[in-house]
Amino acid sequence: MNYSSGMNRDPHSARPGVDPVSSRPPVGRSRSRSHSWSRRSRLLLLVVLTLVLIDFFTALLLGTQVYRLSRENQGLRSNLARTEDDLRKAAPELEKLRTDLDALVRGKLPRLRELKYDRVLPLDDGYLKNITFTEIINRDSRAHEYKLVVQNNTLSMLWPEVQLLVFNELGIQIGRAEIGTPYPDALKASSLGVGEVRSYSATIQLTDSNATPAYFVARIPKEHAKNAVQDLELGTGGE
Repeated sequence: MNYSSGMNRDPHSARPGVDPVSSRPPVGRSRSRSHSWSRRSRLLLLVVLTLVLIDFFTALLLGTQVYRLSRENQGLRSNLARTEDDLRKAAPELEKLRTDLDALVRGKLPRLRELKYDRVLPLDDGYLKNITFTEIINRDSRAHEYKLVVQNNTLSMLWPEVQLLVFNELGIQIGRAEIGTPYPDALKASSLGVGEVRSYSATIQLTDSNATPAYFVARIPKEHAKNAVQDLELGTGGE
């Protein structure tokens, strides 16, 4: 038996039907895949670099804005501190000027009283008992109201007549309200029995809607006050 012929055969001939050349990948396809991956890598690297640059410049811009706002905030705080210091220094002088002005105004019009809001201000003038002022502020308007309380301390029927005058900080009259007088806008007042107490409320009519009342006078017309005093004296004398 001759074994040498079988052992010297081509190893590839032992697999009939297998082409050794066709089993290898084509050279052109391998290069194409390699080129495609290289291009994708460059694209990916470009995208990453772009994102990094965007983040960098965004952070730089935000940092610049924060620094600028911080400097502006420090400047504003410094200006505020200087302004508050100037106000503290000027406060005594302003208070002295205010006191001098108040004394001057009261010297010219001694019956003026300081107008204070949301406080019951006693009057104790004839049948005038007390008065309360209220400031009503809306979005684009402002009004000043009063509530006047009267009491009949005489021994007979009484028809109250009241004049309420308001003045600004310079002592200039800027508004008025009246009760029971012939004044066109006066509130109507009915008679008061002996010892009866009644209140009247209304808005003060200002000549300038932007003016701010600082003083007021609530008074009884002279003739009516004179008659009321006479009634009281007659009643006392009759006792």
